[in-house]
Amino acid sequence: MRGLWWWLLACWPVSAIAAPTPRSPAPQVQQIHKCRVDGVATYQRHACADGQAEQAWEVDVVPPARQHAARIEAIRRELQARKRALELQRQPPVLPRPRRGSAPPRQRTRGPPGAVIALHSEPRRCAKARRQRDAAYRQAGMSRSLALSRRMDDAVFDACR
Repeated sequence: MRGLWWWLLACWPVSAIAAPTPRSPAPQVQQIHKCRVDGVATYQRHACADGQAEQAWEVDVVPPARQHAARIEAIRRELQARKRALELQRQPPVLPRPRRGSAPPRQRTRGPPGAVIALHSEPRRCAKARRQRDAAYRQAGMSRSLALSRRMDDAVFDACR
């Protein structure tokens, strides 16, 4: 084992051992000025007007990474979309203007939920269509086509509605 260790050290490239690790770019320095205008403190990047400077210092500005910028942009777009949706919800619904001299629009009324109004009231016709469908299925057996099934089911549907 001892020989293997020395062999690894001897064969390992020196650049891999002594190479410096990659670092992020050096942060930029920005100067901030605290100014007093009419008793109100303001902070700004550029120098204050004469007699208004209170304090100045330097801060490191780290530029955002590309991924952070993309994420921030996506969040900004999502917030704008939410804001638009809220504005649309707050707006009153726009109703059509009534025409001059016309009657007010009628409200549509619905029947009780679950009520079915049949178009045809012919139980004999429905039963006959079902018998014809069953006979066609028996005649075709298990090898019936989808087209046959569709055609027969449509005929039953039309007869029973």
